[in-house]
Amino acid sequence: MPSLPFVDVNLFVHNGAATVAAAIDSVLAQSWPNLTLTLIDDGSSDATPDILAGYAARDSRIRRKTNRHNGGAIGGFQRAFWFGDADFVLPKSADDLIAPDFIARTMGLLLAHPNAAMCHAQGAVFRDAAPEQQPYPASHALHAVGADPLARARHVMRHYTSSPSFWGVYRRAAVDQLAPIRCRAGWDHALLAELALYGEIRHVAAPLYLRRDGGKPVLRLARAATEQGMRGVPLDDALGELRWRTPLITTAYAHLESFAAARLEAARRARLMRLAVEVFRARWLAPMRDEAATLRTHLPALIARLARLDATIMHWHARALAEVVRGVETILHDEDFTAEQLEIAALAGDAHRRAA
Repeated sequence: MPSLPFVDVNLFVHNGAATVAAAIDSVLAQSWPNLTLTLIDDGSSDATPDILAGYAARDSRIRRKTNRHNGGAIGGFQRAFWFGDADFVLPKSADDLIAPDFIARTMGLLLAHPNAAMCHAQGAVFRDAAPEQQPYPASHALHAVGADPLARARHVMRHYTSSPSFWGVYRRAAVDQLAPIRCRAGWDHALLAELALYGEIRHVAAPLYLRRDGGKPVLRLARAATEQGMRGVPLDDALGELRWRTPLITTAYAHLESFAAARLEAARRARLMRLAVEVFRARWLAPMRDEAATLRTHLPALIARLARLDATIMHWHARALAEVVRGVETILHDEDFTAEQLEIAALAGDAHRRAA
C-alpha cells in the first residue's frame, strides 16, 4: 500500500502570543500522519518567539523561520505557499483552529479528485468567552467543479464570501501557477478565482475550520490590504493609495488584473475579464454604487490637495486618484468621472510646466 503524501502546514504569526499555542496544538493534533509544520515568525515583538522556540524544541516535525520585520498578512500568506517541498500545502493563521480530522478529510477529497486544486471545510465562529460555535451558512462553501475552467472561476466569483473557504489544503502544482499576491482589497477573492482556472475547488460539508471571533468590516480589511497598511505606514497622506476607499469595486477590478495575466490564451482571458464585470455588477451593484457616490463626495477635497503639493508628489498623488477613478468607471460603466479626470490631469500638467 503506498504511503500517504506529506502536507506542509505553514503557520505565520505576528505578535500572536495570546492565540498561537492553541493554533499550533490544533495542527499537531491532526489525525493525518504525514505532515510538517513550519512556524513563520513575522517580526514579532511579544512572547511569540519564545512560544515557537518551545514547540520546535519538543517536536521534530516543526521548523522555524524568522523574519526580522513584519511584512503583513499578505506577505505571510505568500511565504506560507512557498515553504516546504511537499505536494500539498496548508497555509495557517495564528488565531483560527482546525478540527483533528481537518487534514485527513480534505486530503481524502484531494486524493480522490486529482484535478482538485484545493479543498476546504465549512466553518464556524468561536469566541473564547462563548461556549457555543456559530456555523457559517452552507452556501458559503465553494464547490467549483467540472471540466470548464471559466465556469469554475465564475462559481468562485459568484459565491466566495467568507474565509473558511479560503483556508484549505492546496495542491502545490496548482499553487505554483498563480501570480504573486498583490497588496489590494479583494486579493483573496482574485486568488481563488485564478486558482479555479487551474483545478477544481472542493469542500468537506462539515464545520472543521474554527474561526476566532468572525470577520472584520470590509473597509478595515481594504485599508489593511494596501502595501502601506501591510507595512504599518499611514494611508491618509499624499503618498497613500486610494483604492481602499472603494473596496468592493477594487475587489471586482482585482479580478480583471488577475485574469489579464492568467495562463490562458488571450481570447479566454478577455472573456473572463468581461465575465468578472458582469458577475460583480449582478452581485454587488447597489453597494458599489454607494462606494462610487462616496468617492465622488470626497474627490473635491482630494483634488484640492493636489494644488498644495510639489511636482513629484503631485504626479504621484494624481496617479493614485486616477487609479481609483479608473476602477469605478471600468466596473460601473454608467459612472462618469470625466470632469474630475480632466481636473486632475490639468493640475498635474500645470505642476509639470512649473517644475520645468
